[in-house]
Amino acid sequence: MFNNRLKIILYAQDVKKANEFWQSLGFFQISFDEIDGSFVAELAVSETSETHLVIYDRQFVETNSSETVEPSPALIFSSDDVLKLYKKLKGENVQVGEIAQIGEEYVFNFVDLDGNYFVVSGQ
Repeated sequence: MFNNRLKIILYAQDVKKANEFWQSLGFFQISFDEIDGSFVAELAVSETSETHLVIYDRQFVETNSSETVEPSPALIFSSDDVLKLYKKLKGENVQVGEIAQIGEEYVFNFVDLDGNYFVVSGQ
């Protein structure tokens, strides 16, 4: 049976830099390991979050298991204060899209160091 834990794989050109990027956005580092000369980082929005991002080295995976490297997943993060988060990301020099209001929610996207787009929505 499935449970509430969910891990989402992201592939990065530089796992260390990707790890630092997500931490600069407020994510908590769960683990950072070296496996066969490659790094793997696991992060979450908090220590108790049951959803984790697991970042693998794209080149390592392409070399050792090319069939598993897929395009980036489409992720929508939720925020209780979208405008504050938007300002924080801009302050961190993260590439962000324009904020749009859809009904009562605000939505914007941002880009990580590998050019992957993510969406944030909420109040």
